[in-house]
Amino acid sequence: MDVFEAIETRRSIGRVRPDPVPREHIEKILESAVHAPNHKLTEPWEFHVFVGKGRGELARARAELARIRAAAEGEDGEMAAGRISRERKKAFRAPVVIAVISKAGRDEVETLENYGACCAAIQNMQLAAHALGLACMWRTGPPSYDDYMRKFFGLGKGDVIAAYLYIGYPDMPLVRRRRTPVEQKTVWHEEPER
Repeated sequence: MDVFEAIETRRSIGRVRPDPVPREHIEKILESAVHAPNHKLTEPWEFHVFVGKGRGELARARAELARIRAAAEGEDGEMAAGRISRERKKAFRAPVVIAVISKAGRDEVETLENYGACCAAIQNMQLAAHALGLACMWRTGPPSYDDYMRKFFGLGKGDVIAAYLYIGYPDMPLVRRRRTPVEQKTVWHEEPER
């Protein structure tokens, strides 16, 4: 697939089939990530790959966080049980879930640049998945920033969960989305014509 075609046709696809994804495909997706640009070659990424029954580990962590939050918010038993169940199920949305961690830098600027590099790595991963005929959805949300999940992943000060990538074979049609024309989002700074 031509790189421009991949960029223009890639879409976030939330519904995937439960079919397993070959390990070689997952490894290609991970390999694509480490070729992302990163200032001063900090290579600030770390990947946690959850497949098959390994997703249960993530499911238990998400469920426990939901239980903690429900208790803190005073939810009753039935509402709390529903919340816990929904969070547990999220780990099984796709046959592969990859958590992408952005490691902190030596200072605030390097930490920000590391996060930018991780976002570039995530885009590489999405494009690689697309080129392999796979669907990919980038998600985060409030639980990603909770101290419980930070502890689960062993994050240090300034480290963040940049993405949960849900990857599998698409179970819905690929629909092209309209984008605002680039001309409406671009300011040119040029030498004036004489």
